[in-house]
Amino acid sequence: MTGIEERQRAYWNERFRLHWGPAGASSIPFGRYFNEWRYRARRRVFRRIVRGLALPTDSLSVLDVGSGTGFYLDEWQALGVTSLAGLDISDRAVAKLVSAYPSVTFYRMSIGETDSPLPVQGFDVASAIDILTHIVDEAAYQRAIGNIHRSLKPGGWLLYTDSFFHGSGKVCGEYWRGRSLATASAALEAGGFEIVSRVPFSVLFSAPTDSRHRERNEHIWDRALLPVRLSESCGYLYGVLLYPIELLLVSIFKESPAIEIMVCRKRP
Repeated sequence: MTGIEERQRAYWNERFRLHWGPAGASSIPFGRYFNEWRYRARRRVFRRIVRGLALPTDSLSVLDVGSGTGFYLDEWQALGVTSLAGLDISDRAVAKLVSAYPSVTFYRMSIGETDSPLPVQGFDVASAIDILTHIVDEAAYQRAIGNIHRSLKPGGWLLYTDSFFHGSGKVCGEYWRGRSLATASAALEAGGFEIVSRVPFSVLFSAPTDSRHRERNEHIWDRALLPVRLSESCGYLYGVLLYPIELLLVSIFKESPAIEIMVCRKRP
């Protein structure tokens, strides 16, 4: 494991120690209630995307990459998946997940590791929701795509979220790198994936980072959500108000200024 990966493991161990739940896995400054509404909207989008693939979920083998506090494990189980595996870089997360999900197989690892313990062609589907953005090293990012590719059966599916910037990407220290659409597409193509579709995953509940006037729009969004940072009650109220608008926008927009979900398929 590289030095960056070791520091990331320590970071996520401490973060989950202090903030286990929606805020810890999402955005701590916005608090519990706003993040719960954010996840409620993502649940609706995620289920719509999976159901749209018309997969036989009761017979699927699924790998959830970066399971964190278990939100997408719950989603896969709610969709009828019984053969489920998860992985996370955090020791604390994996220890809690093993206790909470006794029927799920877990791996404590970074998906960008050189020697992956994941079974070759062991899964029909892999979900990597808000995860590959935490791999800031480009070589590790390409290894992550390779590890997922090897773990999928021929024709297997990958669900992957990012901002997919139309311009240049964006980096925040050692813990987050949003990649351009061109960079991500090239890496996926080189890694043996075909991109099937790309649709909005979040519009109002996340910063509009992929917009023409990025810095200005992010500043406006941050200012508009300042009350959420100051009060859990405001976070709840904002969530209630934004939720129906969010669901409308993710259903009618062809692209999102915030976060998108890309559906990819492993070439046979």
